[in-house]
Amino acid sequence: MSIVAIGDEFFITNFRLVGVPGYVIKNEVEARDKIEGLIKERKCKIVVISESMAIKLKKDREKWRERVYPIFAIVPGLEGPKGERLNELYFLVSQAVGVKLKLER
Repeated sequence: MSIVAIGDEFFITNFRLVGVPGYVIKNEVEARDKIEGLIKERKCKIVVISESMAIKLKKDREKWRERVYPIFAIVPGLEGPKGERLNELYFLVSQAVGVKLKLER
């Protein structure tokens, strides 16, 4: 499997409807364990998680970012976008180009 979704039942159901396999998890501990298992298996290239789960796993994702795979696709959940992902992308792009960018909203 090269793409997988991880999240609550509703989040996963939406991805399963379009053919993406998924794992239902209850909390960030289960999500962390599942992602680390997928990393060890080396079968997963993309992990889709909700923005709220991405916030909870931020330190873990920084550690996992050292690897080529998996790539994390972070999408808003039912609660809508939180803006945290935009701030994270802003920081990463600023870091990559070597200057602090001005973010206008």
